[in-house]
Amino acid sequence: MNIEVEIKVKIDNFEEIKEKVSKIGKLVKSIKQIDDYYVPAHRDFFARKPHPIEWLRIRTNPDKIVWEYTKSINQKEDGDYDYAEEYETEIKDKSELEKILGFLDFKKSVTIDKYREYWMCDGIEVALDNVTELGYFIEAEAKGDFKDEKEAKEECIKFLENLGITDVENKRIKTGYPELFFENQKE
Repeated sequence: MNIEVEIKVKIDNFEEIKEKVSKIGKLVKSIKQIDDYYVPAHRDFFARKPHPIEWLRIRTNPDKIVWEYTKSINQKEDGDYDYAEEYETEIKDKSELEKILGFLDFKKSVTIDKYREYWMCDGIEVALDNVTELGYFIEAEAKGDFKDEKEAKEECIKFLENLGITDVENKRIKTGYPELFFENQKE
């Protein structure tokens, strides 16, 4: 299990933010990621309102394919949560896993296609995302040695504010890309 603390914000000034990040961090990799989200027939994760607390996905990266289950811990009504528990394993054959999921009555709910750049800035991993149909985003994820989830969250917010992103706490997106995609489809 991996505990995840991250802050995500939609940005309009992608190139400006990327330039600032490049001055303080190191580019780890640039990749195209495809995330296929699945739901079991007996429980639609994305039907939970006001926000889903768990999701199941196959993440296809250029170098590997990962099967992941994530669950938010202590999620509040506004979608905020203390941290998320992540369980993941690498898979060798995506098509075989998809067949198994079909036999078990899991359905693909949505596919999120994005170009992502990973940057390391001290104890913060930065993901700069260009998400098809959704736009540009930045995620700051705590990867350093923090005493608890609260301190890690505060450091992520401070990092984003130091990049010139104002009012991070109110601009923070507390949902995943699938939920944003579904909201976008309603409009």
